[in-house]
Amino acid sequence: MKQIYSLIFTLIPALFLAQTDISSTIAAGLTAYGQSDDFGLGEYQIFLDTDNGVFDKPIILVDGFDPGDSRTVQGLYDLLNYDGPTGNENLADIVRTAGFDVVILNFPGYLRLADNSLLNLSDVTDTNGDMIIDEADFPSGSTFVDGGTDFIERNAMILVELINEVNSQKVGSQENVIIGPSMGGLISRYALNYMEATNSQEHETRLYLSFDAPHLGANVPIGLQHLLNYLAYGLDLSLGNFNVIALQPLIDGFLDSPASRQLLTDHYTAHLAAGEPANFDPTKLTPEAHPWRGIFETNINSFNSSGFPSDTRNVSIINGSGIGSAYFAFGNSGVTTSPGFTVLNNLSIPLDVPIGSGSANIITRFTPAASTTITINDLELIYCFIGCSDLLGGDGIANGQSFSFSDGIDAAPGGLFDLSGLTEDITVEPGSITEIFLNALLIDKFNFIPSVSGLALEITNGEVDWYHDIDLGPGNPSGMAAQATTNNTPFVNYYLPDDNEGHVELNEANVTFALTEIMSETLNIETLNEISLRLAKNPINVSLRILNSSPIIDAQMTVTDITGKLVYQMNADLNGDTSFDLNIAKGMYILSIQSNAVTKQIKFLKN
Repeated sequence: MKQIYSLIFTLIPALFLAQTDISSTIAAGLTAYGQSDDFGLGEYQIFLDTDNGVFDKPIILVDGFDPGDSRTVQGLYDLLNYDGPTGNENLADIVRTAGFDVVILNFPGYLRLADNSLLNLSDVTDTNGDMIIDEADFPSGSTFVDGGTDFIERNAMILVELINEVNSQKVGSQENVIIGPSMGGLISRYALNYMEATNSQEHETRLYLSFDAPHLGANVPIGLQHLLNYLAYGLDLSLGNFNVIALQPLIDGFLDSPASRQLLTDHYTAHLAAGEPANFDPTKLTPEAHPWRGIFETNINSFNSSGFPSDTRNVSIINGSGIGSAYFAFGNSGVTTSPGFTVLNNLSIPLDVPIGSGSANIITRFTPAASTTITINDLELIYCFIGCSDLLGGDGIANGQSFSFSDGIDAAPGGLFDLSGLTEDITVEPGSITEIFLNALLIDKFNFIPSVSGLALEITNGEVDWYHDIDLGPGNPSGMAAQATTNNTPFVNYYLPDDNEGHVELNEANVTFALTEIMSETLNIETLNEISLRLAKNPINVSLRILNSSPIIDAQMTVTDITGKLVYQMNADLNGDTSFDLNIAKGMYILSIQSNAVTKQIKFLKN
């Protein structure tokens, strides 16, 4: 069969530009969530290389968290655009010119029909002729599934199906590269874990690249969660129902989705008082995840001791600062955020009451410093007719407390979520409460994927310090106290920017890092030794800092450019932390280190 597919791929490459649905054939195992073990539906498209047009070197890009399937396959391709040295460039275009084939997997909205078959939402017929595909057009007995926010396990089984399909169709023996941005990094990790542990079919994957994926969880400020849910569902008072209907899809499709429940380290539903749709239990102050997060962590870590695939080279790109920089509250300058930062300050929004006037006065804050309790959201409801008093039904007040081992997660370094993304799928009418709320925000972004989460740093006793001083050198100095969050990571190579960036933002530096990993199977692989040896930072500015776990005497070091031209050479002893200044032009270089104890080559980028 593989030979037949190979012949077809060689002779008729245009076939593989068509978008194709793909269904999983392996049950996801969702009974622990109280769900049935149904199969899932995805869609993929193959973009052949522009060199010879033969499907022989696959790179699989896996979509991440995407409420409402706002990103099509082509949209995912376009997300690989970035500002390069010659202007607007695209990572997929670059690898295709180098002979790689790009396979993009999307998780669309789909229907599970009464007979348990699956129907892509794009294939639903407009039965009532209103030019809109909605519930009125859904076949009787069908259930809608938003694939972009579905259970990670179910989407992982779709990826398993795609990997098997790719392996059956590709020409030759080249192994795959899998890139998982955001939640796609967890979907990829789960699928690879599963195939290594339980599936007789080899995944044939050499490189797993995690791109700002939430390995230790994701964050949406709990104060904002409380506020948005209260406005959406907490204003059904004895005086009348004043719920902001426009915000309800944000709660239902974003915060209450299976993926959000699996990923958020602090989830508003875990704080709700018994039987209350919006009021928090005043005794539940510290961060608390939805129970589904614990189930997911158990599942993804159940296949092996590390929780990560062992037959692949595992590398990570993060968008959060690797040196602990704070991020700006608004824009790229001005005030930086900090624990307890005020997000909304005495915002007053009108409520449409039947007689007189009503308003909600709001103060919202980030989670506080360690061991500190503050009011994270204070929503005071006022009704004025003859006089003014609290609106019947009470006020929405939520207090929050941070653990003793970390300041609140909201202001920590991390890949940043653009707040405009919260409302891209809801209607914002001019002059509406939603518009007033958005215009009053004192932030335009928040920490979505903390740096320590993107690196999957090792933790003890479940105590994550979101502000951990990241130092991925050969180890901590002797005598240093044990830390709840350590510098141990399952990734053998990683890219960390100095400044916090937008979540899954591509730029010249992290694209160059990705390309070095994709183009070379031997990048940063140690040979003939067990000495830990790596660069403290890659890319570098001026100083080349070499970290090694054991002394290396009389190491012969050379630096060559990608054409093989020698630009630097010297002999030196490496005693654990050694720096050299390099007066060289911007570009890609290879550092070679050789001695009786070690032989190693490391590619690095000079900014």
